[in-house]
Amino acid sequence: MTDHAARLAALRAEPSTDAPRDAARLARVERTRGEMMAQGEAIAATLQAGRDAIGGIAERLAGRDITHVVIAGCGDSWFVGMAVKHLFETLLGVPCLAAQAFDYALYDHVAAGPGTLAIGLSAGGNTPAVMNALNRARERGAFTVGVSNTAPSPIMAGFDAALQVHALRRGWPTQSSTAAIAILAQLALSLAPRVCANAAARESLAQDVAALPARVTEAVALNDAPARAMAATFASAGSVLFTGAGPFFAAACFGAAKIRELCPVHAFALPLEEMHHYRLPKQGDHLVIVSPDAVSRERAFDTVLVGEAVGASMAALLGRPDAEIAGRVRHVVQVPHATGLLGVIFASLPLHLLAYHLATIRAGLSWDSAGA
Repeated sequence: MTDHAARLAALRAEPSTDAPRDAARLARVERTRGEMMAQGEAIAATLQAGRDAIGGIAERLAGRDITHVVIAGCGDSWFVGMAVKHLFETLLGVPCLAAQAFDYALYDHVAAGPGTLAIGLSAGGNTPAVMNALNRARERGAFTVGVSNTAPSPIMAGFDAALQVHALRRGWPTQSSTAAIAILAQLALSLAPRVCANAAARESLAQDVAALPARVTEAVALNDAPARAMAATFASAGSVLFTGAGPFFAAACFGAAKIRELCPVHAFALPLEEMHHYRLPKQGDHLVIVSPDAVSRERAFDTVLVGEAVGASMAALLGRPDAEIAGRVRHVVQVPHATGLLGVIFASLPLHLLAYHLATIRAGLSWDSAGA
């Protein structure tokens, strides 16, 4: 029988553990705090530094007919693709696939061709699945762009073009995701004058990108106390569910990922419509409903009604006051600037903070009383 001990050890390589007060994990939690509070600065630095590279990509694509966009990643990088999918489709008027990089490399690359713009995100710069996804797309004629926090790195040097995200990731990913969303939004803006499907949306997005760093800095500070109050309610949770629709499903995925990393307890995200299949939600669930826009409001309200009826403990992220929802959930977080194509960033910020506060509150409790 083959001994796979070394292989297992490599798969589980991580300097921290899930023990309730593991010093290495809690140190990374605190590093996450500093990075999440500085997201506006990281976004500003990334946009400033990326102007020439984005302009170069736009020039090189000027003679190419882009028929679809693929944004491939793993983990939070995959969620970044989900976050900007609607943005790219609105501005460029072509389909955009937010691809799980492993699946894309093995299966979904068969649709790539000369009309494909394939973007791969790897914060470390050498994620094998992302590298493989871009290689498979390039083999079929796609224009390939590597995006990373790390330069130099293989993904920044090995493809047609590269964009650097000027963000830290010494804690768990926060600013590395929001700054990546920002620079991809700027890339979409640079391509839109040639193929823009919605000029009004382009003008509005350009204004929102310009204001983004200051607005993010303001929003993080405003969301801190409400996120801690929500965390206190969820402190005994053995698991947390998140739900949202469209780009706000990406925010829900970010929220679940941060809970798993920082706390650590089980956390999962489901698309909003899926909450109404398979008898969800259930009694005792801790559920965060991310619905700051008008178009998903009615289905979010349906979810609140069912959750209230079965006895779920709920919190809602909303873009405007909503008495019908607020009266049925335990916490409401108002999300400023959550409309428009960058609303997903503002919906993600309080979920980053929720995970941080939940981790610190749970570390101050006995493990048994924390429900683990």
